[in-house]
Amino acid sequence: MHIGIIGGGAAAVGLLDALAADESTPGGITVFDGSPAVWRGRPYQPDLAAVRVNAPPALMSVRVGDRGHYERWVAERDDAARYLDEGLGQPLVPRGVYGEYLEQTARAAITRLRHTGWRVDVVNARVTGFAAGALHTDDGGVHRVDRAVLGVGSGGPRDHYGLTDAPGYVNEPYPLARTVTDIRPDAHVAVIGSGLTAVDIAAALTANGHTGPISLLSRSGVLPYVQQRPIPLMPEYLTPAAALRLAADGTVTFTRLVDLMRAELADSGHDFDSFAAEILSTDTEEPVSRLRRQVDAIDDPHPGRRLLTMAIRTMGPILWPVLAEADRTMLRTKEFRTISSLSSPMVPYNARIMLRLLDSGQLRLRAGLTKIEARPGGGFTVFDDTEWRADALLNAVNPSAYTVPRETEALVADLLACGIAELAPTGGVRAERGTRRFLVGERPDPTWHVLGNLAADSMFIATNPPGLAAEAAILARHLT
Repeated sequence: MHIGIIGGGAAAVGLLDALAADESTPGGITVFDGSPAVWRGRPYQPDLAAVRVNAPPALMSVRVGDRGHYERWVAERDDAARYLDEGLGQPLVPRGVYGEYLEQTARAAITRLRHTGWRVDVVNARVTGFAAGALHTDDGGVHRVDRAVLGVGSGGPRDHYGLTDAPGYVNEPYPLARTVTDIRPDAHVAVIGSGLTAVDIAAALTANGHTGPISLLSRSGVLPYVQQRPIPLMPEYLTPAAALRLAADGTVTFTRLVDLMRAELADSGHDFDSFAAEILSTDTEEPVSRLRRQVDAIDDPHPGRRLLTMAIRTMGPILWPVLAEADRTMLRTKEFRTISSLSSPMVPYNARIMLRLLDSGQLRLRAGLTKIEARPGGGFTVFDDTEWRADALLNAVNPSAYTVPRETEALVADLLACGIAELAPTGGVRAERGTRRFLVGERPDPTWHVLGNLAADSMFIATNPPGLAAEAAILARHLT
């Protein structure tokens, strides 16, 4: 059997690592990725040291069942102490260093696979089509595989304001070493978005000595939550096992999940109402006051936010497909910003940089963005509650889940035309639970699988490395 893996990011690394641990009959594996930094994906290319990983080591392992895999890798580095985040009490290395971890894990997995008899090749080209039972790549190659795994992520940002050819506009900010270092130090920099990518950009500009104003533009003006120092969590109700039991019973309501959180906090002697009030005020509390309060609460012993963030990541993928449709729509639309801010919080290191910039007046949060236009003489006019000018503009709005990357659109179009794939009404490729085989109607395709957020029944937030590793391990068993 020959397996083709389309995409060479964290999903592919997790799948190779899982296949290397499998004891099935060896065959062939070909990984296709046309990027200059295979295994690293978009965010983990070599970059500025100021651009840190946005999660503690225990949440970044790509080896299923081994939360300490990345933690041990970091601990063995001589420079780990340089990157200590005092708020978390743990090292947060630059994103480029985490890219080294992904790359070394992939190469170690390939070595183990070859040692056990697998033939493994890496083709540095993009798969652009599928015809006559073969994958076609942009270098003219034609590759036949018995199984194919589409693990391409959501791709780069989309230019929603038609500014791609405007001087001073940057649609893809990563790597920031390439994009922010060419900006004039006193320029007024506008950043579309206020999530983690926007935080990365502000931190990178600061580290590069930028002195001009920085404005984060969004409709809501909401910043990510601030991560709290980890404490031991031993939940009784908010566990993957509990999620599996609920899923086995059929449709689950959001109210039922709230009741589980209420019971969890009650059993541990903590207040539910104050916790719920904080979550419900995400879109209404003044952002700078909220950031300041959360920086002060990094060591707060109340486990509410920690439990909720854990539950989103560990229970969410299990329960999302069986959650009542009205509740899914509510979470995906009305509560999108709250869920994404909770599930992808900024680390204390970056939170303190943001607070310092906001207090000095150099950084501004501007809500109510409606339009951006390029100015004929250079720069941009931004429209929110007023009109104002920016000198440079960076796009920090990442694609939503279920978005087909531009470079994969031609391939997906071929798969749709062949009747191999089918898109769900809300976006994404329909897939069979567990096997992740493409679904057309009720018929699973025997050849094609999808891994990650392109699956239509995946959650609407980006899957973290342990989540990808868990999906990859299940898929590896089906593939072999």
